[in-house]
Amino acid sequence: MKYRALKEAIRRGDLVTGTWAQIGSPETVEILAHSGFDFLIIDTEHGYFGVEGAENLIRAADAVGVPVIVRVQDKNPTLIMKALDLGAQGILVPQVSTREDALRAVQAAKYGPEGNRGACPCVRAAGYLTDDWSAFARRSNEDTLVFLLVEGVDGVRNFEEIASVDGVDAIMVGPFDLSVALGVGGQMDHPLVMEKMEQMVRIAREKGVATVSVVFDPDLERMADKAAAWIRKGVRIVTVETDKIMLSHVFRLVAKALNQLRESESGGCDRCKAMRSWDGSSGS
Repeated sequence: MKYRALKEAIRRGDLVTGTWAQIGSPETVEILAHSGFDFLIIDTEHGYFGVEGAENLIRAADAVGVPVIVRVQDKNPTLIMKALDLGAQGILVPQVSTREDALRAVQAAKYGPEGNRGACPCVRAAGYLTDDWSAFARRSNEDTLVFLLVEGVDGVRNFEEIASVDGVDAIMVGPFDLSVALGVGGQMDHPLVMEKMEQMVRIAREKGVATVSVVFDPDLERMADKAAAWIRKGVRIVTVETDKIMLSHVFRLVAKALNQLRESESGGCDRCKAMRSWDGSSGS
């Protein structure tokens, strides 16, 4: 999905899908980009790399024509500016818990007069030197996606105010962090977590803001069922797994299959030995 097409699809309420890149490998990102997802989230918060490492990951996705959202390390406006300067179509801002957090994130992602993003004509997003700054700034403001990650009890409490901020394209509810904040750490399917998340989806829909689901389950059938459940609740942006989870799952499946083969072969040999001993066929 091309860059402007992604934002238009989100505005129309089309279903779009993405996954997470945490490994920091351009080759892995390129493989993900070829896999059929509509967009990728490059995770500089929990990935072991920063903005510098994200640059070549964005290039890898660009080579395939897949849009990138960068989850910045924190809600620092400078990090938001740098991620967009590198050519990301959008940013995912973590730790949003108040209306003021949301407003600052939008302003950091937009050039004036809509915001206060630092201006430089020779960034990668501008082709390293733009001849028409006004057109570039206008296009950037129109195409840039602002995703907010609402985490913690305060974010839940202030969710309606957060969703009311102009310029917010989508809100992601962090189920793992939310489970920790609600005292049921790691239980992302806990009824208390689900209740709070469903409430936020309803509020966002009323405000005309898209919501983003996060589904982690290495079992493909369960993952599909969980994603379908969120879609039925009105979620139109679905993210699943991460590159680490998918690789880990496949590696374990392969190792398990080989270990089972070894056990089967070993068991077979033992049975053969027992049979030869019983019928008297063994011997020197």
